[in-house]
Amino acid sequence: MTWVRVTIFGKQAHAGWRFNSMWPQPHVQGRLEPGVNAIELATRFLMALRDFEQSRCRDNWHPLTPAGLATINPGVIRGGAGLGPDGTPLIMTNAAIIPDIVTIDLDYKFMPQERFEDVKAEFENFVSHFAQTDAWMRDHPPAIEWDLFGLNFPPMNTPADHPLVSSLAERARHVQRKTPEIKGFEAVTDAAHYAGAGVVPVIYGPAGDGFHGDNECVEIESLIETTKVIAAAIIDNCGTR
Repeated sequence: MTWVRVTIFGKQAHAGWRFNSMWPQPHVQGRLEPGVNAIELATRFLMALRDFEQSRCRDNWHPLTPAGLATINPGVIRGGAGLGPDGTPLIMTNAAIIPDIVTIDLDYKFMPQERFEDVKAEFENFVSHFAQTDAWMRDHPPAIEWDLFGLNFPPMNTPADHPLVSSLAERARHVQRKTPEIKGFEAVTDAAHYAGAGVVPVIYGPAGDGFHGDNECVEIESLIETTKVIAAAIIDNCGTR
């Protein structure tokens, strides 16, 4: 999973002359140059992105994850006038300006077996083709910023029959008197960074509720049981001295 920002470029103009940007005008001397509304371009981009996302969800899957997990979530969008030093619009409170900047921040998920380089190339190809559908964007294509805020989680694809997985499952059956379900994880964890460093990770922990909410918690009994399972699995894989 990574975060990526797409910046859509328009052309500033006064909203009072919006008609000049929308309807055919006589090409007379002194005619104002038409503006290009970046927010309207962005709405078209988001519609095209939804179709692209659906095609990814149909064509990319992993046996341990829910179907359709390869989603691209538009999480933050900002539209306005002027590009600020932080890469977002300078003015976002004046509706009398035809906006020339829109930034869209995406939470971009991909499958454990996919290479990040291939994912980047596929998305950049989609954005390039989208820009070709509009005369303005052909000359002013959207910009793409990968690893926004330095956020990038490498793919994690630990085999279900790995010894560490087997050990945790066996110890959980013994301590908790139930067989844990072996499956992929829909969100992201620091385990991905271990995978990126070549360390085989497994996600296992206590039961709880309220994740990312104001009452996030774990069950104490489950925490104690989980600690015992992890300790036993460590002995299984590292031995004692």
